[in-house]
Amino acid sequence: MFLRIFVYKLKELSRKYWLVGWNFVFPLVLATAFFLGFGNMVKEDPDTLQTFDVGYINELDESAGFEQVLEELSEENDEGTVLLNLHTYSSKKKAIEDMNSDEIYGFYVESEDGIETVIRFNGYVSTIMNEIVREYNNYTDVISDISKDHPEKVADAIDAISARDGFISEHNFGNNTSQYLQYFYALLAMTSLFSSWISTTMLEGMCANMSERGKRVECSPASKFVSIAAGILAGTLLQIVSNIIVVIYIQYILRINLGVPMGTMIVLCSIGSGLGISAGILMGSMIRNERLLVTVPLFFTMTCSFFSGLMWGQIKQLLQYNCPIINKINPAALLTDAMYIRSTYGPTDEFYQDTFIMCLMIVGCLIVSTLFLRRRKYVSL
Repeated sequence: MFLRIFVYKLKELSRKYWLVGWNFVFPLVLATAFFLGFGNMVKEDPDTLQTFDVGYINELDESAGFEQVLEELSEENDEGTVLLNLHTYSSKKKAIEDMNSDEIYGFYVESEDGIETVIRFNGYVSTIMNEIVREYNNYTDVISDISKDHPEKVADAIDAISARDGFISEHNFGNNTSQYLQYFYALLAMTSLFSSWISTTMLEGMCANMSERGKRVECSPASKFVSIAAGILAGTLLQIVSNIIVVIYIQYILRINLGVPMGTMIVLCSIGSGLGISAGILMGSMIRNERLLVTVPLFFTMTCSFFSGLMWGQIKQLLQYNCPIINKINPAALLTDAMYIRSTYGPTDEFYQDTFIMCLMIVGCLIVSTLFLRRRKYVSL
């Protein structure tokens, strides 16, 4: 009986053109609008660390260790990125000419007096260049001190330094997440909450006080719990498919890297779909007015989406600073935050906390909805 009702509900919901339009087509249109608006800013985020060109001049009579460090930084690391492109010069004159013509950002001069850094102007690249020299000097000072006090431990110290993954590298939090990606995360959260319409539509056809078909369902010998459970599963499956289509469209058609592994993204979308369905079940169990069954889920979805940063990206940060509890009870903000944290910092404790809160919300909505639906009694049908 459960499987039969599930299949029928799947067919019934998929044949509602307005539902297909809002849950399947509208997110694709909005994703395209976001891409046209600031897609290039996501692909070429100005805050992302870019490879820069530097020069090097060796005024020593022998090969220097600092040159080897720069050559190491010019190689591709485990994350597939290169920190700098190294250009070797024999004189300062040629290096200055290339720096003035924007061929290189700056250059190093290594001599008996130490390492001199020559830059065109101050900025984050000059900070990185100076940091490379500072770290190199720290390492050489450590080795020098050890060779004076404990010469027998010099080899161990060199091995310990060599065992590091790299001399200096960008701390990779994931995929250099762009601030504009949060709009796509908020879009996926909005799409998930759109499934609340699926729930209210489903309950309208299953409750006797909402439609003539509901009266027939109430009088049927089929268990009401089984019928609602099958409908919930059908609606959740439809919404998961909708979310996956949107993810694939953004990731592979628009070529916007969401920064979250596909498996994790499917799990998050499934939780978001379940959250939207359970919220819709709760609304449908409490509301009996036919018009409110449309307007309340819409108001709920758009309000949550607004406070998750769909229309104004900074709203979440303002709420986090002034009233953080709102971000913890807003399902769209929780889903957006979980995606952002996973793409930026990885599976941290806060990521699991957001996921756990969403699961609690699903269970809570279903428990409260069950209490409301079980209490419904009718004088006659």
